[in-house]
Amino acid sequence: MYEPCVLNKELRFSCDVCGDLPIEGKRWCCNVCEDFDVCDSCHRASQSKRDRGGAAAGADDVGAHSSDHPMQSFDSDVRYEPVHSGNLKDVMANAIERWFIDTLRNAKNGDVNQAALLAEMLATGYGCNKDAEEARYWKQVARNGGARRLEGVYDRLP
Repeated sequence: MYEPCVLNKELRFSCDVCGDLPIEGKRWCCNVCEDFDVCDSCHRASQSKRDRGGAAAGADDVGAHSSDHPMQSFDSDVRYEPVHSGNLKDVMANAIERWFIDTLRNAKNGDVNQAALLAEMLATGYGCNKDAEEARYWKQVARNGGARRLEGVYDRLP
């Protein structure tokens, strides 16, 4: 899945099977579907299961994606690691961006309190590209999931 809110363009892809964000190393992209990306380990598991005669791993988890669609791999040397040197502004920007990515990952994995934090980050553009529509979506997820309210942070949930 493509995550346009992530600042670093190389880190904008998440695995549509396991949810890993960002996809480090080899990323597999469907040549047929508009937005279907998987990490190398999920792709290998899918291939292994198919070779044993079973359905593709994750096919049921991702809706209509067909296991017989051709996939293309992209190698990336981008690593999701903290910046420890340079000027303070760059180090802090990197830390905030990594915080946003961690918050997005946790929200996608069902943490409603992280969904509420993610909504605030998206609404203000903190560590990400500002996206009001996506912020509304995550606020609704947080609200429906019963996120706890913290004064000054989550207290503005609808």
